[in-house]
Amino acid sequence: MSQWSNNNPSRNNVQLALSYWNLLISLVSRDIRARYRRTILGPLWAVLPAILSTAIFTFLGGLIDVQTEGAPRVVFVFAGTLPWTFFQSSVVRIPHGVLANGTLLRKMPVPRQIFPLVVLLTNFFDLFMGAIVLFVVLLLYGIPITWAWLWLPVLIFISCFLGWAVGIGISAFSIYRRDMLHGIQYIMQIWLFLTPVFYSVSELQERMYIVYRLNPAVGIIDGFRRVIIFGQAPDLSLLLTCLVMACAVLIISLPLYRFMSRYFTDVV
Repeated sequence: MSQWSNNNPSRNNVQLALSYWNLLISLVSRDIRARYRRTILGPLWAVLPAILSTAIFTFLGGLIDVQTEGAPRVVFVFAGTLPWTFFQSSVVRIPHGVLANGTLLRKMPVPRQIFPLVVLLTNFFDLFMGAIVLFVVLLLYGIPITWAWLWLPVLIFISCFLGWAVGIGISAFSIYRRDMLHGIQYIMQIWLFLTPVFYSVSELQERMYIVYRLNPAVGIIDGFRRVIIFGQAPDLSLLLTCLVMACAVLIISLPLYRFMSRYFTDVV
C-alpha cells in the first residue's frame, strides 16, 4: 500500500502543486516585506503613488476645466488613478520580477510562470491598501455602496489578465535585450495620456474615437468609475474589447515567453 501511494501520479501532482503554491506565497511575502523594509512610512508607500497622482491630476483637471460627469473631482480622479496604478506597475514590474529571481532559477527547477504571478499578487496588496483610502474618500463625499460593486472582482480580474499578458511579453524580450526595460516607462506614460484616467471617457470618445475603441485600458478605467462612483454596470462593449485585445496580446506573448524562458538561466 505504501509503495502504491509513493508511485501514485495524482498524489505526486498534488504535492507538487502544493509546493509551488507555498513557494508562490513565500515569494509574495518576501517581496512585500522587502519593498517596505527600513522605510519610515512602511506600507503607506503602497498608496502614496496613487494619492500623489490624484493630487496632481486633480489640480491639472481643475486648471483646464476637465469634465467629471458631475462627480467630485477628487473621487473621479482617484477612482481612475487607482486601477491605472495597479495596471501600470504590473506591466513595469513583471520583467524586473523575472530578472530579480535569476538566482532562484539557477538553484532549483521552478515554473517560469510563477514570477509574473508573484508580481501581480504583490501589486494586489498595494491595490488593497489604496482601496481602503478610496473607501474613506467615498464616505467623506457621501457616495454609497451599491449592487454595482459586485462587478469589482470582474474588473480586477481583467486588469490582472491584461497586465499579465503585456508584462510577460515584455519579459520575453527584456531578458535578452534590456532596451525594453528602459523604454517601457515612456511607453506607459504615453499610454497614460491616451487613457481617461484624469479626464472623462466621453472626451476621448469624441476626440479620439479609434483610441477609445482600441485602447483596452479604457474599459477598465471607465468600468471602475461607473461601478464605484455612479453605481452602474460597466460598459460591456468596452470590457469585451479589453478582453479581446488582452487575448490577442496573450496569443503572442505566452508562447514567446514559454519559448524564451527555457534559456533564462543562461542569461539571467
